[in-house]
Amino acid sequence: MSWQHTIYAYPILLSTTVSLVLAAYAVWYGRQHRQTPTLQTFAAMNIAIAIWTGFSAVKLLSTDPALQFQTYRLLYFGSSSVGPLLLLFVLTYTDRITVLRPSIVLAVFAVPVLFWALLFTNPYDVVIVESYLVDADGLVVMRTQTGPAHILFSFTYALFIALVTIGVLLHESFKRGWSYLPQAVLMGVAISTPVIVSALTSAGIPPFTLDSVNFVPASTAVSAVALSVATFRYRLLDLRPIANRTVVDHSPDAMLVIDTAERIVHINDAANTLFHSDRPLRTAPVTDVLPELRIDTESEQILEYQSPTGPVAIEVRARPLQRRDEHLGWVIVCRDVTERRRQQAELEAFSAVVSHDLRAPLRNAERYLSLFEETTDSTLEADAHRLLERSKENTQRAQTMLSDLLAYSRIETTPVEFEPVEMDRTLDTVLDTLAHDIDSRNATVERSSLPQVRGIDHLLVRLFQNLLANALKHGIADSSAEESSLTISVEAARKGSFWEFTVADDGVGMNPEELAYVFDLFSQGSNADFDAGTGMGLAICHKIVDRHGGQIDIQSAPDQGTSVMFTLPAVEPET
Repeated sequence: MSWQHTIYAYPILLSTTVSLVLAAYAVWYGRQHRQTPTLQTFAAMNIAIAIWTGFSAVKLLSTDPALQFQTYRLLYFGSSSVGPLLLLFVLTYTDRITVLRPSIVLAVFAVPVLFWALLFTNPYDVVIVESYLVDADGLVVMRTQTGPAHILFSFTYALFIALVTIGVLLHESFKRGWSYLPQAVLMGVAISTPVIVSALTSAGIPPFTLDSVNFVPASTAVSAVALSVATFRYRLLDLRPIANRTVVDHSPDAMLVIDTAERIVHINDAANTLFHSDRPLRTAPVTDVLPELRIDTESEQILEYQSPTGPVAIEVRARPLQRRDEHLGWVIVCRDVTERRRQQAELEAFSAVVSHDLRAPLRNAERYLSLFEETTDSTLEADAHRLLERSKENTQRAQTMLSDLLAYSRIETTPVEFEPVEMDRTLDTVLDTLAHDIDSRNATVERSSLPQVRGIDHLLVRLFQNLLANALKHGIADSSAEESSLTISVEAARKGSFWEFTVADDGVGMNPEELAYVFDLFSQGSNADFDAGTGMGLAICHKIVDRHGGQIDIQSAPDQGTSVMFTLPAVEPET
């Protein structure tokens, strides 16, 4: 067996190598995450390309006629499988998993299987009329005269499958908009290049008429490179940007993709329903739908407009859409909050009415008790004095609970515009307010320099005030309040796009079983008595942090103090 050298083998061998790497990557990726039909068809497609190009390279490099003829037939196991596998891959990639029934898979492979059977039996020379060797520039090259079955079941069917596949890609790309074009274009190049070269070769158009090389398997190098760029540059297998139907189209939230000219390039069904549009919204300016939208702010916005069914309030979030450092547009997510705002308004109105109607009699009761205490003989029995003090404390606690209830109900209806807030100044305000309690509890507050955050100033004041007041009230056991001291620390650390704040004390701590419900409304702990407070302080803190898009957590143990950690959005520098 002898071999020959030609530079035309290099692109074919490159295609073989790249295809095997892509197949191995798909298998590895599936093991790291999970196997999916997309990964499986992608790996199988690249293995088919490797079989096709690998046997093509052996056929070109060998001078043995028998080996050339055998590899000629074997390469069709790969070349005839590429088209069907590529179609199946595109169907899974564009989220048409339900189409991949066993009957469909068998149908797309029926013609290749029939062709393989005819290729190896070749009855009546329907596939290969004759084969012969030619000397082309010093190379021994095998050429064949193909029969009608070869043209019908190989070239024509491959062209049909390629056109169907490109049609699916074009449909998805047009439907999804320009943001998804890079993957579609690269896949289109990978599909169309061998088909175009094959057509030019069959038509006898120079330079595709050279006997020294078959340009069709060599052209797969372009396909392999295009697939590599799509896989590693545009993350073809993990992002699947074209296949967003489940994420976007089936989302209960209205979603719009806006380009840099602030025109709508994609809109899902939920958005069309929400905006009651009587015309296609794609390519329309976003101001036609959301005239008051401030697209450059990432804060939540509540926008109202008049629909055919009445006034509608929608919660809007706008996020920049970027690829590396290139700004492509924005993603707008809208949610109908009309019913939620109605319920919040009713809750606030109810709380306001309850607060108004109960505060007046409570204040009167407090004044009457004070007047009674002033006019009563000092010889009043000790038990009567204790009952009198407890009655005054009850009225004060009821007023505090009403105030907390009203504050809790108003958090969600607070205007949504976030502004930069100096947390150092916020903490100063709280410490001034709690100065008497800090002195009376023999407490020390240690603090680090605090950053700016994006938020609502008065809510953040309430957040710190509740946390510090909670530490002062519960950090020291009442029985040892006079001889004990308390240290409270406040510090912050950057955590991604948020600042994480920690308010910690070295007090008596909490029992582990209390941590599961410490943020629940009216939760006072297992050892709380009637003087423990309203049980709403930490619930209000949780709602304020959630209102800012952050998270809050608490860690505590008996005699080891308590630490409350919460995150607030950072103020990012302007770009």
